[in-house]
Amino acid sequence: MRKILLLSSLVLLSACTLQASFTPEKSKLNDATLGVPYYEQINIFGGRVLSYDLHSKEVIAGDITPDNIGLHMQYCNDKMGNNCLQIRGVPIKTGTVKVRVYGGLVGGMFSRAGEFDKTYIIKIKPPEGSS
Repeated sequence: MRKILLLSSLVLLSACTLQASFTPEKSKLNDATLGVPYYEQINIFGGRVLSYDLHSKEVIAGDITPDNIGLHMQYCNDKMGNNCLQIRGVPIKTGTVKVRVYGGLVGGMFSRAGEFDKTYIIKIKPPEGSS
């Protein structure tokens, strides 16, 4: 009977798929101001983050649209595949920016790999007092 319970438990655990959670949780990041340095950090929880392009080359787990706005995305440290992303730069245009964070979470012995895809919005505003 114990063997059946143990085997059942292992089967149930192996069917679990990893789910990502994020900080910040909301889909809106802090507003940016035209010409002022911007910094925001996004943390991904739930497993080790991986992201590959069509040629199986590891790439950063996200992008910024439009890409000519003065902001860029990078990992918080030099290691690829870590769970911390930074949005930084000096905005050169006003408008709305979409930051999409996507990729996969590495599975383990008792869990299957999972995917994640979350979009954040940043509003870039003109400096106060400008018309």
